[in-house]
Amino acid sequence: MSKGRVEAFSDGVFAVAATLLIFNITIAKGAPGGLLAALLAAWPKYAAYVASFLTIGVMWMNHHGLFERIARLDRPLLFLNLLLLMAIVFIPFSTAELGANILVPTDANTAAGLYAINASVIALFFGAVWIYALTHPHLLAPNVDREAAMRAWPRFSVGSLVYLACIPLSQFSPIAVVVVCAALAVYYAFERLPDITHQTSAGAPTLR
Repeated sequence: MSKGRVEAFSDGVFAVAATLLIFNITIAKGAPGGLLAALLAAWPKYAAYVASFLTIGVMWMNHHGLFERIARLDRPLLFLNLLLLMAIVFIPFSTAELGANILVPTDANTAAGLYAINASVIALFFGAVWIYALTHPHLLAPNVDREAAMRAWPRFSVGSLVYLACIPLSQFSPIAVVVVCAALAVYYAFERLPDITHQTSAGAPTLR
């Protein structure tokens, strides 16, 4: 299967997941004149929407960065990418539960835990895609330095540890889970993979 076809399919999945988030925002309007109060009361849904949309958008950027460094795909890599996309499409559901229950004392911890587990699974599959590519050099683009890529692994994988930490954190502060996940989206908005566009003085591509 061509890499372009896989990227096109992946882009479509990201777009669908991001679009579905808006349908989670519903307003429980009461009597006439109560719209403003209902809009303000829905702030947890807005917060969950923003955190999740940023997360999906940044994951899309990083997915593109990964595939810039991959020249060809084999069947196991296709399957790992499919698992990653499956976990990403689950985000609208975990976001809906988080936004609807974050202020419900009996359910807030469960909803935040579900959201953190979803994020952790995504991070796991992201790492699996990149590790598989690194351990199969024939799949990598010619200008990818595997040693430089391995040195960059800690800054790429820090999110996996933080997302895992959010699972127990959800049992103490569900709102903190939203804040941490939004902060990780900002962290990953910056390049965390080796730079493949840097040029040496001789003009040959290398990595930083």
